Amino acid sequence: MIAVWLAACAAPPTPPAQPNVVLVSMDTVRWDHTSLAGGRDTTPNLARLAAVGESWSRAYAVANESLTSHAALFTGRYPSEVAVPDYGSFALPSSATTLAGALRANGYQTAAFTGGGHVTATFGFDNGFDTFWSAPGDTRFASFFDTVPRAAAWTEARTGPWMVFVHGYDAHSPYAPRGAFRHPWGDAGGTELVEALAADPLAVEQLRGSRWFPDRRPEDFVHAAGRTLLGTDFYRLPAEPAPGERVVELTPAEVAHLRDHYDAGVYYADVWLGLLLARVDLRDTLVVVVADHGEDLLDHGYMNHRAGLWDSTLHVPLVVAGPGFGGGVVHDGLVDLRQVLPTVLAAAGARVPAGVTAAPLGGPGADAVYAEGVMDAVRVDDGHGSLTLAGVGLARGAPDLGTAPLEALGAELRDAAGDAVVLDVHADRAGALRAALVAWRAGLPVAAEPGTPLGPEVREALRARGYWTPSP
Repeated sequence: MIAVWLAACAAPPTPPAQPNVVLVSMDTVRWDHTSLAGGRDTTPNLARLAAVGESWSRAYAVANESLTSHAALFTGRYPSEVAVPDYGSFALPSSATTLAGALRANGYQTAAFTGGGHVTATFGFDNGFDTFWSAPGDTRFASFFDTVPRAAAWTEARTGPWMVFVHGYDAHSPYAPRGAFRHPWGDAGGTELVEALAADPLAVEQLRGSRWFPDRRPEDFVHAAGRTLLGTDFYRLPAEPAPGERVVELTPAEVAHLRDHYDAGVYYADVWLGLLLARVDLRDTLVVVVADHGEDLLDHGYMNHRAGLWDSTLHVPLVVAGPGFGGGVVHDGLVDLRQVLPTVLAAAGARVPAGVTAAPLGGPGADAVYAEGVMDAVRVDDGHGSLTLAGVGLARGAPDLGTAPLEALGAELRDAAGDAVVLDVHADRAGALRAALVAWRAGLPVAAEPGTPLGPEVREALRARGYWTPSP
């Protein structure tokens, strides 16, 4: 089937005025665990698409959480521009102009098929779609197994122009893909404990480095929209055990096998991507494949993506193929996921919404890319390294971003390889990156209202418990 869409990849002399659009979000897939990075061949179908389209080797998410990153993808704006970045209330407002809404206003039929979780109508992601389906259940994180067949059936019943968004959590925890995809790289290191950790999305959060703390329980809270979310205070627990606390040390082979489980999920997602692409004609359809964020995989001591703003959680794959995009070009300029919206709208001949400052893909790249994290952090990366500042009070407008001592903001200065750099030795470098963060933030038209308004008592109760603003 892959040969079908490869054979149809040659762009016509004149691209269609309104190409169909397929936007795919491979949730939780980090760039360096794809075939695009030249390592383990986890995403052969994505690599084949890149070979007939164009890809970006330094593409970054602007947030490290599905909720906020998809909001940025859909609007072309940073999360703080969409709604007040309070994790207990954030949602995509009905007043926001989305990619789907802009295309629908330009004559497109629009549909979305998502794996649920945060990417649901509850959080405003039905905005702009004529048809919206998400996996049922408050805590279900569903697969492309659930969404690709529905999306394919919908597209086959359309005459253009149309746009479809397809999303799946196959690489997200729990790391337990179906059947033969469970252990494609063997059973080495697959002890009973590791298999249990891979299959339990809460137990895997109890890892700090190679240590498993079975008695630590994540605190959950209920979002105003009615969904259960993992509280961020859990990531502030110390890596060292308290006196008498139970701890289990994983062997290097067990840690490697846990990462193998993640790669298996990436591989399974790519299989479904191939099945979707087999039904796509690149002569009249623009295909965009991205990930909303990555996964730390214990690179910095955590399995998940929400604990920090690192390359492991922000550096993502980005491939575009179809009319106007071809030749297997690999771009090495800095880009971010906000740029998907103006790129697609330009291809469709649609107007970019007022206030969107992101440039379409295809240019020389940006001087720097920026990100916001759910742990109240911001990051700037200029291609030569990065600076991350935490506890900046994003929901309050980041008043201390330019004034508080760097040490008080938990500053992390890293070089281009992602290795930590001593602040005192590289003070000038840290100061320059901090100035870039301050200037970026000063020019950002931040939202004044939360996506899902909360009463002051509820809001303060959440903050007092450490949700978004650290507890005292």
